Amino acid sequence: MTIREWMERRAPAPPETLTRQMIALLGDDANADAFALPEICVAASARALERLLADARFARESATELLAIDALTTYAFEYASATPDASSRLAALTERAAVLLGQLTPLRV
Repeated sequence: MTIREWMERRAPAPPETLTRQMIALLGDDANADAFALPEICVAASARALERLLADARFARESATELLAIDALTTYAFEYASATPDASSRLAALTERAAVLLGQLTPLRV
């Protein structure tokens, strides 16, 4: 199963606009194997947030993209928590997310 397929099968389904935005932020990575979802979604979230901050897009027009960034991060942790090695995978993902997302704060604030 691909990341795209996993997202499209979520129940209850998120709004279609949000799913489309998440898949757009993933780009070609949406077709990767779902096993890599946690790492790929966190990386996509960081890239998208970096673009928002770099472009100083803080208005309402960017709200859907910001919600998609949040949803990708949430999905990353949700998926990782449902794997057989959840404890170690969550620990590694938390560390990776803290590094990727944490680097953005001092660069832009």
